[in-house]
Amino acid sequence: MTSTQSQGTALVTGASSGIGAIYAERLAARGFDLLLVARDEQRLEAAASNLRVEHGVQVEVLKADLTQRDDVLKVEQRLRSDSSISLLLNNAGVAADGLLANADMEQLEKLIQLNVTTVTRLASAAAA
Repeated sequence: MTSTQSQGTALVTGASSGIGAIYAERLAARGFDLLLVARDEQRLEAAASNLRVEHGVQVEVLKADLTQRDDVLKVEQRLRSDSSISLLLNNAGVAADGLLANADMEQLEKLIQLNVTTVTRLASAAAA
């Protein structure tokens, strides 16, 4: 375990696995406290526990499905009201494959919601 002076709090979306989890680990190693956001609360809690032990930082989890308006508003409100958040890492996202002509429109709407609308709303809240 290392103990470093906090660089503030980094809010990381999509933090329960993949690139988001790697970003969270690297930010913790650089002394950032963390607010981890993702849909899977169990995986978030497991990641948070490991990061606390390995890096000696404070880690909070916030369960949110960023394709759902109410959850986006919850994260947006946190960004606007929590002055300790010094960095937003807008990592959550999805991709589509195949031909557009064959695409499931509901899936495309969720993709646009997450990859465009949510990213823009959270960036705006962080900048406020």
